[in-house]
Amino acid sequence: MIKRIKRVRSNRKAKSESKSMTPAPARRFRLFGQPQVLEGEDAAAYEELLARISAAVKPADIIDEMFIADVVSSEWEVLRWRRLNVSLIRAFALKELETFLVKQFESNYALHAKHFKSYLAKILQNNLPEDQADSAEMLAAECAPPTDEADAKLDEVLRSIGLDAGTVLDDARAQKAKELLQEYGRREPETVRLIGELLTAAGASMDSFMADALTEQLEYIERIDRLTTIAEDRRNGMLAEIERRRAVFGATLRRNVQEIEDAEFKVIETTPAKGKNGP
Repeated sequence: MIKRIKRVRSNRKAKSESKSMTPAPARRFRLFGQPQVLEGEDAAAYEELLARISAAVKPADIIDEMFIADVVSSEWEVLRWRRLNVSLIRAFALKELETFLVKQFESNYALHAKHFKSYLAKILQNNLPEDQADSAEMLAAECAPPTDEADAKLDEVLRSIGLDAGTVLDDARAQKAKELLQEYGRREPETVRLIGELLTAAGASMDSFMADALTEQLEYIERIDRLTTIAEDRRNGMLAEIERRRAVFGATLRRNVQEIEDAEFKVIETTPAKGKNGP
């Protein structure tokens, strides 16, 4: 009888495993809707998280799958809040770096001289009369050098087209700083080296910018931390419920098996063996 019970349990397990051959992500999406992925987030990463958690939990029925869906959603939310925290600090630090670069350009014209010449040439080409547009690059070259004569000519040329030299310089520096930030974000070696040298020479560092970001954005960071904690508690609650449900199911199964075995033994004990106590 015990062997028969084991075979039944084995057959049930095999049927359960065969039913679970359908990929977990596909089953989840069909039953519970599309994944909770925002614009810009990696849907493939969400699917991988779902598949890995499903493989670890090995859902036995729809109730388990409901819990898994909640666990995955909560874990994804935890990861989202953590990414947001990092992104917030990094964005502020980069903003500080941008301001730092603009100040460097203000004190050292050579750092953006080539860029300013190109920037000025485009402005002149777009604003000068057609008969003078062809000479925009040559005129920019005459106005770009940091000399009193060139400065006077720059003021004169820009005033003639309704622009202010100071504003044009500020815009050129800001544009150059943004370009360097983009290159720095792509980790282009030359830009990384240049910014590193500028920071070192000024006694600054990205760490100091990060520290400033923490100070300036502390209120928002604390709010995000609270939201992260709420999501973590929700996830942990779902995991605990899965464990509790598995424990209850296991205890119930063991009790039922024991009752079956006890009943079988009682039948055996109360049934007289052939050949004994016969007439």
